[in-house]
Amino acid sequence: MSNITRLLQLLFILSLTVISGCSTTTSNVHDVMKEVDRSDLSYINIAVTGAEIQTALQDSGRLFELHHRSAEVLNLIQDVVRYYGFNLVDEDEADFVLDIQQALPDGGACVHGMESFRDNFTYSTSVLTLGIVPAKGAHCIVITAGLYTEYVDDSTAIGEFISNTGWVRIYAGVGEIDNYRKTVTKRDEIRALEASAAGLLNLLIEEGAFK
Repeated sequence: MSNITRLLQLLFILSLTVISGCSTTTSNVHDVMKEVDRSDLSYINIAVTGAEIQTALQDSGRLFELHHRSAEVLNLIQDVVRYYGFNLVDEDEADFVLDIQQALPDGGACVHGMESFRDNFTYSTSVLTLGIVPAKGAHCIVITAGLYTEYVDDSTAIGEFISNTGWVRIYAGVGEIDNYRKTVTKRDEIRALEASAAGLLNLLIEEGAFK
């Protein structure tokens, strides 16, 4: 077998791997946590709730849905709150309640730096080559939550807060680029969810929401 034949076989195998879709991310909850002062958070009694967290986005007939269910997302966000050093308590013991409303992919709408996540050149090239050349895309994981103060039986809304700090880059054939569950791994999704949860907490801290 000639070297050219071996090279062609290798390229064919690699193309099949890419066409099937893959993801990557540099989102890291620990990096996001370092951006704020967390020294006094243990004095804050907070409950994190989310009865029915929206985990899917439907856009132009396409469905972008997390691998993780609502209850799993809530547990993950509660874990991040613990990492930060907050005193996580039940709702009836809380001074603040963070109610998670949404945790979902944005369908590639976000922009990372100056680069659009949907790279039109590679997308067009993928179309022309029937998917042999992979298209690039990405999803930011958007978390939306309402923060409330709790005093006896009285609840007062402080505001709604949104974070899309966590993101996942995807590579796939043009026919799979919009198939979130096929292209994004659960591991990368967890890392992006954790980073977005940390970004949400950073926003609350920086805006003095707990004062």
